[in-house]
Amino acid sequence: MVNGDRCLLRSTFSYPMPSVNSSRTRQALGAALTLSLVVSACGRSQPPGAMEPQAVPVRVQELQPGTFEESSDFVGSLEAEQRVELKPEVAGRVTQVLISSGSAVSQGQPVVQLSPDQTQSEVSASQSAAQAAGFGRDAAQAQVDAAQAQVARTQADVELAQVEFRRTERLVAAGALSRQDLDNAQNQLTVAQAAQRQAVDSARAAQAQQQQALSTFNQTQAQVNVSQADLGFRQVVAPVAGIVGDISLKVGDFVDVGDTLGTITQNSELFLRIQVPTTRASQLRLGTPVELLSADTGEPLATGSLSFISPEVDGAGQSILVKARFPNEAANLRDGQFVRARLIWSTTATLLVPTVAVTRIAGQSFVFVAADETQEDGQTLRVASQRPVQLGQIQGGNYRVIDGLQPGDEVVVTNILQLQDGRPINAEAQASAAPL
Repeated sequence: MVNGDRCLLRSTFSYPMPSVNSSRTRQALGAALTLSLVVSACGRSQPPGAMEPQAVPVRVQELQPGTFEESSDFVGSLEAEQRVELKPEVAGRVTQVLISSGSAVSQGQPVVQLSPDQTQSEVSASQSAAQAAGFGRDAAQAQVDAAQAQVARTQADVELAQVEFRRTERLVAAGALSRQDLDNAQNQLTVAQAAQRQAVDSARAAQAQQQQALSTFNQTQAQVNVSQADLGFRQVVAPVAGIVGDISLKVGDFVDVGDTLGTITQNSELFLRIQVPTTRASQLRLGTPVELLSADTGEPLATGSLSFISPEVDGAGQSILVKARFPNEAANLRDGQFVRARLIWSTTATLLVPTVAVTRIAGQSFVFVAADETQEDGQTLRVASQRPVQLGQIQGGNYRVIDGLQPGDEVVVTNILQLQDGRPINAEAQASAAPL
């Protein structure tokens, strides 16, 4: 049985057994696998002229280095950057709805118009009162100007009378003029001083009237501002820019102070609150990447990063609140949307193998690798070579390879149940998955 001995020797050396903690388990597993491989190998030794096993059509995928991500998944709902409710500050009846549900509005843009009839008349009355008060203010100012001019003239008259009195006094002392001339000069000075005092009193009275007119004008102007503000309250405007929610108002509806007319939401950026266990506290960093996935399909929606890490720990849940910020340029995210978030703690360059290529026998993982086997006649035959592998965690549809495979290996990904070690295959290359 030379051929049988050769088959047994080849099978024994071609398939090293994986390490198992228990020696008894290792011996049993080794015996079972050795027997299986011997039977498999020797089953292929056929008498001369016998028909070779038919090749199994399979697809193979060449392994390329990829990236394995250590991550954790969390679930939550998105919060808009800003969301405000539209509420009137005065009661009134709706006369115009100036926007439609779902439309974009800018800050300060009118949204709803309420009936302004009474308020408009109040504005007109206050404006008329303010205009009259303005005329009174201007007239009082003119009186002040005239009184101040009169004070200046009487001041000049007093100064002239004083000069004339002093000159007459010197001439009387020299005997050039009589005592009567001095009395006349004194009388002119007294009259000028009296006129000056009267002009000063008139100027003070004019200034008092001016202050009163100015006060009246300010009061009426304040009333104009109040009535105009009331008129402005009759027009509900958008306090922020954003997207208008559902507006169910109709012309003729009566609304009261504080009634919610609708909402405006800013969706340009959204935030997600995540409670991270304290066991991950040392890995928390601002800027840690976060992937947003659909809670229904698992499809990626957006990529953001941590923008806030709470300095406190939630004592009840032993968790730390963090917030992730996500841009929403594509406008595919919504306020209140239920999502799944994946925090990516680290990335490692490694080899990944598709999960569909892996089989398990007695707790050991195996894959079939396409290999070229030289026959006795010198021809090369494409066969499936079964290899034990050590695998790590699953990422998507791939296992992380720890040992047993190398970059460039072509693993079989279809018809695995029809294969056994050394079985000829008809391999068709399959496009490699993009490195993750």
